[in-house]
Amino acid sequence: MDENIYNLNLDYLILAHALIQSGRKQQAMVSLGLTPEAVTILAKMPVDQLKVLARSDVLSFAPRFPVHSWRTFLRNEPMVSEPFEQRAFRLRMFLSKPGSQS
Repeated sequence: MDENIYNLNLDYLILAHALIQSGRKQQAMVSLGLTPEAVTILAKMPVDQLKVLARSDVLSFAPRFPVHSWRTFLRNEPMVSEPFEQRAFRLRMFLSKPGSQS
Protein backbone atom coordinates (compact mmCIF):
# COMPACT_ATOMS: atom_id res chain seq x y z
CA MET A 1 0.00 0.00 0.00
CA ASP A 2 1.23 3.46 -0.90
CA GLU A 3 1.40 5.56 2.27
CA ASN A 4 0.78 8.81 0.36
CA ILE A 5 -2.45 7.46 -1.16
CA TYR A 6 -3.53 6.20 2.25
CA ASN A 7 -2.94 9.64 3.82
CA LEU A 8 -4.79 11.45 1.01
CA ASN A 9 -7.72 9.05 1.28
CA LEU A 10 -7.85 9.25 5.05
CA ASP A 11 -7.72 13.07 5.07
CA TYR A 12 -10.50 13.20 2.46
CA LEU A 13 -12.70 10.68 4.27
CA ILE A 14 -12.21 12.30 7.67
CA LEU A 15 -13.07 15.73 6.24
CA ALA A 16 -16.14 14.31 4.51
CA HIS A 17 -17.22 12.52 7.69
CA ALA A 18 -16.71 15.65 9.81
CA LEU A 19 -18.74 17.82 7.42
CA ILE A 20 -21.55 15.28 7.35
CA GLN A 21 -21.58 14.79 11.12
CA SER A 22 -21.69 18.56 11.68
CA GLY A 23 -24.82 18.85 9.52
CA ARG A 24 -23.07 20.31 6.47
CA LYS A 25 -24.10 17.59 4.02
CA GLN A 26 -24.65 20.03 1.15
CA GLN A 27 -21.16 21.45 1.60
CA ALA A 28 -19.73 17.91 1.59
CA MET A 29 -21.55 17.14 -1.66
CA VAL A 30 -20.56 20.37 -3.41
CA SER A 31 -17.01 20.80 -2.09
CA LEU A 32 -15.98 17.15 -2.09
CA GLY A 33 -18.09 15.84 -4.94
CA LEU A 34 -20.01 13.35 -2.82
CA THR A 35 -23.25 11.80 -4.01
CA PRO A 36 -26.28 11.66 -1.69
CA GLU A 37 -25.73 7.89 -1.44
CA ALA A 38 -22.10 8.37 -0.37
CA VAL A 39 -23.20 10.92 2.26
CA THR A 40 -25.67 8.41 3.69
CA ILE A 41 -23.05 5.66 3.85
CA LEU A 42 -20.30 7.88 5.29
CA ALA A 43 -22.67 9.25 7.93
CA LYS A 44 -23.01 5.74 9.38
CA MET A 45 -19.32 4.76 9.20
CA PRO A 46 -17.19 4.78 12.33
CA VAL A 47 -13.64 6.13 12.03
CA ASP A 48 -12.17 2.61 12.07
CA GLN A 49 -14.08 1.79 8.88
CA LEU A 50 -12.84 5.02 7.28
CA LYS A 51 -9.28 3.85 7.96
CA VAL A 52 -9.96 0.50 6.29
CA LEU A 53 -11.54 2.23 3.29
CA ALA A 54 -8.55 4.59 3.02
CA ARG A 55 -6.18 1.62 2.70
CA SER A 56 -7.21 0.89 -0.91
CA ASP A 57 -4.44 1.30 -3.48
CA VAL A 58 -6.47 3.88 -5.42
CA LEU A 59 -7.78 7.32 -4.55
CA SER A 60 -11.20 7.32 -2.87
CA PHE A 61 -12.07 10.53 -4.69
CA ALA A 62 -11.58 12.23 -8.03
CA PRO A 63 -9.58 15.47 -7.83
CA ARG A 64 -11.35 18.39 -9.48
CA PHE A 65 -9.14 21.26 -10.55
CA PRO A 66 -10.87 24.27 -12.12
CA VAL A 67 -8.91 25.22 -15.22
CA HIS A 68 -9.12 28.96 -14.53
CA SER A 69 -7.29 28.49 -11.21
CA TRP A 70 -4.23 26.80 -12.66
CA ARG A 71 -2.84 30.01 -14.14
CA THR A 72 -2.72 31.61 -10.70
CA PHE A 73 -1.11 28.57 -9.14
CA LEU A 74 1.45 28.19 -11.91
CA ARG A 75 2.44 31.89 -11.68
CA ASN A 76 3.22 31.31 -8.01
CA GLU A 77 5.46 28.32 -8.71
CA PRO A 78 9.01 28.92 -7.48
CA MET A 79 11.83 28.59 -9.97
CA VAL A 80 13.85 26.44 -7.57
CA SER A 81 12.86 22.98 -6.53
CA GLU A 82 11.16 22.64 -3.16
CA PRO A 83 10.41 19.52 -1.12
CA PHE A 84 7.29 17.57 -2.06
CA GLU A 85 5.69 18.21 1.34
CA GLN A 86 5.99 21.98 0.92
CA ARG A 87 4.53 21.88 -2.59
CA ALA A 88 1.67 19.66 -1.42
CA PHE A 89 0.96 22.04 1.49
CA ARG A 90 0.94 25.07 -0.84
CA LEU A 91 -1.41 23.29 -3.24
CA ARG A 92 -3.79 22.36 -0.39
CA MET A 93 -3.76 25.98 0.82
CA PHE A 94 -4.44 27.21 -2.70
CA LEU A 95 -7.31 24.76 -3.20
CA SER A 96 -8.86 25.61 0.15
CA LYS A 97 -9.24 29.31 -0.71
CA PRO A 98 -12.86 30.42 -1.22
CA GLY A 99 -13.73 30.33 -4.90
CA SER A 100 -10.98 27.91 -5.85
CA GLN A 101 -13.30 24.89 -5.94
CA SER A 102 -15.72 24.34 -8.80
